[in-house]
Amino acid sequence: MDDNPRPPKRFRVEHDTEENLQPVASSSSLIPSSSSQVPLAPIPPQVLLVSLPGILVHPPNHRYHALSLCVSQHSLRQCLNLKALNPDVECRAWTALAEIGMKVIEGGFSENDEHPWAKGVELEVEKAIGKGLLISQKHPSLRAFRHHLNLLNAQFSQWQHNFKYARSILRRLLTSFIPSDPFQTVYSAHLALISQLVTPPPTPASNPTLLSSPQPQSQDIHAALDAVATLQALAIRNMHPHVVLLTHVLRLRICVAAGMWNQVQDALTACEAVLGLSYAPAGQVANPSSQSQSQTQSAQPSGRTNSNVSPQEFISFEDPFEVSMAIHVLIIGVTFYTHAAQHSEASPRLSHLHALLDSGALEKFPYGIVEIAFSTGPPLAIHSTHPRVLYLLTFLLSSAAKRDPVGRKPKRKIFATEGLAVWEREVMREMMLPAWAGVGDAFELEQRVVRIKADILCELIGTSIQRSEFDAAETHLNLLIAHTRTYSLFPSYASRITLHHAHLAHALGNTTRAMQCYRVAADLDGGSGFIGVAARAGEVLLRIGINVQQAVLPQTDMGREEQGPESGMDEETKSMAVDVSKKCRGMGGNLEAVGQIIEAATATEILKSKNHLKHALGIVSRAQDNHLRALLLALISTHYLHTAPDHAQTTLIACEQLAAGLGAVVKVEDGAQPLNDAVGNAPLRLWVGERFLELFKRSGKDAKIQKQTTANAELENIIARINQRGLALRSVFS
Repeated sequence: MDDNPRPPKRFRVEHDTEENLQPVASSSSLIPSSSSQVPLAPIPPQVLLVSLPGILVHPPNHRYHALSLCVSQHSLRQCLNLKALNPDVECRAWTALAEIGMKVIEGGFSENDEHPWAKGVELEVEKAIGKGLLISQKHPSLRAFRHHLNLLNAQFSQWQHNFKYARSILRRLLTSFIPSDPFQTVYSAHLALISQLVTPPPTPASNPTLLSSPQPQSQDIHAALDAVATLQALAIRNMHPHVVLLTHVLRLRICVAAGMWNQVQDALTACEAVLGLSYAPAGQVANPSSQSQSQTQSAQPSGRTNSNVSPQEFISFEDPFEVSMAIHVLIIGVTFYTHAAQHSEASPRLSHLHALLDSGALEKFPYGIVEIAFSTGPPLAIHSTHPRVLYLLTFLLSSAAKRDPVGRKPKRKIFATEGLAVWEREVMREMMLPAWAGVGDAFELEQRVVRIKADILCELIGTSIQRSEFDAAETHLNLLIAHTRTYSLFPSYASRITLHHAHLAHALGNTTRAMQCYRVAADLDGGSGFIGVAARAGEVLLRIGINVQQAVLPQTDMGREEQGPESGMDEETKSMAVDVSKKCRGMGGNLEAVGQIIEAATATEILKSKNHLKHALGIVSRAQDNHLRALLLALISTHYLHTAPDHAQTTLIACEQLAAGLGAVVKVEDGAQPLNDAVGNAPLRLWVGERFLELFKRSGKDAKIQKQTTANAELENIIARINQRGLALRSVFS
């Protein structure tokens, strides 16, 4: 017998009717055949015509982008020519016609004779906005169209350079909102007003030579900060943390763009607190007069002070919006602390930035669009920086943040070289743009990428000059000139290119050409910007050096001694030095230290000169700028040659090591000799060698005197060849 018998089947109790006996339809029978297919109802012409622009839309880098705009315009015009249109269809058609018209205007098609279909689109956009607003005001159900048309009207007024009217439209729109309006619409209006206040007038893409726009005025900047504060209060009241984070980042970007460096620190701290980023206080800097020091141990998140922290220990973000905001905050943080000459603060943030990018953070928003979702209503789309720009910008920022050019493989040169190679690869790939983007967006993105390459070449030029790699400097200068001329950027970079030529001529000993290039660079920049102040500072230091050389006393038994700088300096140079030293204050780490050097050179008291040099040495030590640090050690040693020879010798040893490291080449494997000799900064090494010779003669060390005399003779031959090459340097502006 079965211990576990099967239960008996349940008997059917209902009667077998015709309905119950119907077979179950199979999956194949659910698909109607061609013979029994029910005919579909035709789409109304007005619905089809008003929907075509959304079907035909193409990104600006598509070959049929202009054709899609033309067909979309024609479709909407045909739709509006129909009679008895419903108010919602008619308002939608006028709104779409205004949107398409704005894309045509921003793309420069209306100003190009090759596109006759775009002629007169400005009047059509103005008419479409007016008609759409009139219809939306008559029908309360079309309130969403009225808000969107007001935003388009403000954008169109800004394009017409009617800025006051554009801002009045947005301010009236902000006062017209009711509690039932979607959050996305309200926040979009606030962001549009902020963008109007901080964005200079747009430049048509058809005229790529107009690259410089007037900067927003100070009252606009303060009005933008007030608008950001209003938006932040609204987001806090609505309990939207992502919008609150956005307002913090907006305030930080506005302060950086306006050069309000005294407020950047607080804004950056607030952004990092909202994102949950924390970095331990920076460590103490080692003795600046000691030997070439290693990188300062910088603090890491979670209170760690060990610099060897794996990328996995940094904070990672999953939400695309938080990822985008974190990348922007880290980039601005590295930029600020590099500008403030605080390498120990910039280093952990730069490491965190690299960790985010290595983890594939840029893949979370491939089109540069991030969204903020709400509990009700549509999400708020934010047009962030494109991932390609962020990727290339990281290499440029890494090269600028690593200021130390000493060593066989300086990171400043490595990041710049790799960034240039990545740029060549990325430029061959197709740019991923959203379908609704315009030609103006594509042109702006292309200009950013092109400018990043120009800035990377500038970093390579500066590094090559610092390391006395003059062949590489000339090669990169030629590439920079060709690149800027190819993309019509030469007027924007003329002052920087001229300043690089001045530095190259100065390093090669061609003082006449260097003086001329310094003056031209200052005139091209206007004299008040960073490039202009740097050019003026270079001219002043060159004039001081020439005056001091002319005031050198004859050779004495104790060696060659120099008078104070003020004894051989003319009144014009003194006046220029005072003016330039004042302008260098607050201009950033390097220029701040250069200003202190100028003040030390013009000081009439030794104690004041020592204080200025000590202050400058502290700045460059915090920034880990060993190129400028070598010069400061040489200047400091002059104050102790007669009073403290042991201290002077220690300082000169550190200076000579740094000068020799400014040109160290990579070792060749298998014990082979390098292709060229690592000379470094030959003029500085010769000057240090002469000071060593003075100290050895005082102490009577004959063996060291003979050895140092031979080394100085070799350096003099090298300098003679450098000066001969400098005289043959041709001018690019001749």
